[in-house]
Amino acid sequence: MKTKGIGAIVLGVFLCGCETHKEPRLGEPLAELTPEQLAQFEQGKKVFQRVFTPEDGLGPLFNANSCAECHEQPVVGGVGDEIEVQATRFHTNCTCDPLLQEGGPVIEQHATPLLQAKGIQKAQIPPGADVGRRSTPPLFGLGLVDAIPEATVLAGDRQAGSTAGGSHGHANRTVDGKVGRFGRKAAVATLFDFNAAAFLQEIGITTPLEPAEKTINGAPLPAGTDPAPDPEISLEDIERVTAFLRFLAPPPEQAFTNYHDRVLARHGEKLFMQLGCAVCHVPKMQTGPSEIKALDRKCVRLYSDLLLHDMGSNSTDICFQQARPSEFRSEMLMGLRFREHFLHDASARTVREAIERHGGEAQRSRDRFMSLSHHEQAALLKFLQKL
Repeated sequence: MKTKGIGAIVLGVFLCGCETHKEPRLGEPLAELTPEQLAQFEQGKKVFQRVFTPEDGLGPLFNANSCAECHEQPVVGGVGDEIEVQATRFHTNCTCDPLLQEGGPVIEQHATPLLQAKGIQKAQIPPGADVGRRSTPPLFGLGLVDAIPEATVLAGDRQAGSTAGGSHGHANRTVDGKVGRFGRKAAVATLFDFNAAAFLQEIGITTPLEPAEKTINGAPLPAGTDPAPDPEISLEDIERVTAFLRFLAPPPEQAFTNYHDRVLARHGEKLFMQLGCAVCHVPKMQTGPSEIKALDRKCVRLYSDLLLHDMGSNSTDICFQQARPSEFRSEMLMGLRFREHFLHDASARTVREAIERHGGEAQRSRDRFMSLSHHEQAALLKFLQKL
């Protein structure tokens, strides 16, 4: 996709010097938190793990009964085996309809007993909608990603079209103009908004920001199927969950004890740069100034530019805001080794298969990977095992 020289130019915008602290273990809070911030982390973790019932707001349509049900492996905040179904409609004038009036964009796969008694087992995909399936992403380190300045992300947007040799990455934006960074289509701008939306879309929990229950594919809820008064969770609890994720440390990279593995991984990292992988999967960015020491101008090894890229016709599914059906945000590769399924829809069984199915703007890098020797391919995959 890009040459080594071009990759170095683009990466120069993002690379930062990473301080060497003792890294927290997986699932632990960031270093340098105050006692008050550690308490907020623990309080938020409890809300994150809270199991909702129909009596306190679950559903009536839902995908999970808690945040932790979908983010549980190998520790709380990680991945899950659930596959979310989403539906939108992309019009010929290049506008995207999230199908809010028809039960979209998230199509819930479960119903509470009261709703099942009315003959409704799950939400239905609206007629004529485009359908996308989403694996559950890990949440480690998202507080640091949230703290990256918009200007840093947009610097990559300006660079992509002019220097990246076929990469035309661009930022997605929310309806109020903020730069998106969360979700496979980069449709959500902030960690708080990401959490608030998940309560309603995934668990069926109404919030002060969205106090009305979702419809049943556009039809009102049948009487007697929603016993809990709205809103079903407070802003304070959403803030607590946000604090938990804000302070959840990124996954530590694996340190190989075998000398041969270390040498192989170092060679693989060089190949990662030479093939152009690092132009879209940018290794490092830096957070902006913050009153929170743990977030203040910290290096984030996220391996993403947080921009949308066209991944080719074989990956096409749904649109989302300015993201067209074939466009996806560069996947963050931090914590890659803890995942069991790959690509946005979990359809790839191995990292190698995920690489081989890259298309569109990434096809040139994919082709370069395919032309490597067996030893060189093994080196690149060994490097990715570190992440």
